[in-house]
Amino acid sequence: MISIHPLHHRLAELTVKAERIGGFNRLPVEEQTELFHCLQANTDLIRKIEGLKQLSFIARQAKDTEWHVDLQRQLNELEKSWG
Repeated sequence: MISIHPLHHRLAELTVKAERIGGFNRLPVEEQTELFHCLQANTDLIRKIEGLKQLSFIARQAKDTEWHVDLQRQLNELEKSWG
């Protein structure tokens, strides 16, 4: 089963609503603010995931098994936290 972060569900909901009402600028101010916060949180999440993946690649290239396993564990825990 593909796990989707709750943040991405909310971004999709806001996007569908914006499409239905004629654009993001027509969302109520509260939802525009929420959309901005979701986009910021998404950016933070992607940076964290990509950083861990890059470090994992470096650990694998350096043949540092312990570090590589720890980074993979962190990535798995992050994905499990999505619910």
